Amino acid sequence: MAKKKGSKKRSAKRPAKKSSRKKGGAKKPAGASLDALARKIVRLTQNPDFGEAEILALYNADCTSQEGTGNVDRGYAGLQEKGKRWAQMQTGTTWKAVSVWVGRDSICIEWDATVNTRDGRTVKLPEIAVHKIKNGKIQDERFYYNPMALAPPPTA
Repeated sequence: MAKKKGSKKRSAKRPAKKSSRKKGGAKKPAGASLDALARKIVRLTQNPDFGEAEILALYNADCTSQEGTGNVDRGYAGLQEKGKRWAQMQTGTTWKAVSVWVGRDSICIEWDATVNTRDGRTVKLPEIAVHKIKNGKIQDERFYYNPMALAPPPTA
């Protein structure tokens, strides 16, 4: 009786998979910590009573933050100045996270904001925030929105 070609099962041994665990416990996947950081960013942004220290704790000391206008603020001092400019421009903003994406080393959040400006206008502001993460904190961030939405109306 002739054997059919390819019918023989191979029992070759495969190399053992390397464990992602370090001695002494399980290794925490990077995605899990980024998910937690993303939730924290959303929670603090949506809470108008958050403290400056809580926000600064999300960032590395040498971070950069770029607005839709092209303005770039650097480090903790830059973030504090940015916060002052924001406070001078508006009297209250509500933020709604529409979508949140977490990548290997980045977090992207789609926001729908309603900004109450100091001149009495209520402005809808859709925004995309891209946060690059290093050592579990925000290293660089960029905000994409139409800056003209916040510009004062033209005078007649």
